[in-house]
Amino acid sequence: MSNNYPEESRKITRIQWLFANVCNYNCSYCPKILHSSRVKFPDEKILTDAIQYTVSSLRMIDREPAFEFVGGEPTLNPGLLAMCQRMGNQQLKNKLTTNGSADIKWYEEHYHYFSTIEISYHIGWADQQHIEELVDFLIAQEDYNGNKKVQVRIMMHCTNEDNKWANAISVYKQFKAKGYPVELKLLYSNFTKGFQYLPYKTYQLDYYFKERGEDWDPEQTMYLGNLQYDGVSRARHDITKEDVDKIRKDKPIKENWNFYGHRCNAGKDQFVIDQKGKVWRGWCGEDRSLGNVLYRNVSWQNDAWKCTKPVCRNGFDQLATKFK
Repeated sequence: MSNNYPEESRKITRIQWLFANVCNYNCSYCPKILHSSRVKFPDEKILTDAIQYTVSSLRMIDREPAFEFVGGEPTLNPGLLAMCQRMGNQQLKNKLTTNGSADIKWYEEHYHYFSTIEISYHIGWADQQHIEELVDFLIAQEDYNGNKKVQVRIMMHCTNEDNKWANAISVYKQFKAKGYPVELKLLYSNFTKGFQYLPYKTYQLDYYFKERGEDWDPEQTMYLGNLQYDGVSRARHDITKEDVDKIRKDKPIKENWNFYGHRCNAGKDQFVIDQKGKVWRGWCGEDRSLGNVLYRNVSWQNDAWKCTKPVCRNGFDQLATKFK
């Protein structure tokens, strides 16, 4: 094996890093905590020292970090290139989640540090021509295994007039016709309080699940979204605790969403780093903070944690291994 890659026995450790809440968009469905600009990007040297500390600490325990940078908008971080250069991630399993607004030159300088660049397309903010130029550039790039680097997710905005929905579907169909790796993304009315979908109409959810090749159960879907299905045309956000208790009793949540009482390897296989550098097992907030990368005092070796939550609500948290 080439010396450019770590030994196969070195286990990948996923780390999702939220730098700040600085963003150049102001999407109505995004909570202020993610784009208020109150938490600025730390100094470049602080960030580069933090990522070098993280990489070195994990490799000392025979683990290979795979970073996912999120925001806010991570491409606005003036220290990101220096971080990428410092992290020396040999397998390049890193992921960037971005709105794609940075110019092509930015991506020419950064793209090879990431195995995946996920572009969130936001109707009303995104420049479609620019995004198409960016996707054309990225789709021509491959990682060392020959895999495409780019994925586009169309944010399924909806209003009572349905115009935002129609625009999103129009872009989705155009991108699909071009052969872009594209998918639709359901949105939530409040990212910080679990799954609470925007009030999609039934035909909209039906379109979404059919495009994914999935059957869907309205009652189950509405429960996962903290919504109440009215049986005719729309989900409502007026679901009560009594409604939830009844649905939970009559139609138990799918097993792969409910890990209450299971042991979870969040904090062992993977970590999250918040805007202030604090390290946590997951966005669920289980356990206490494990330390702070900015102060280089993180506990990276931890036992599995017994889950106390009724639902595993975050997609990144769901990636952690669960067992009885």
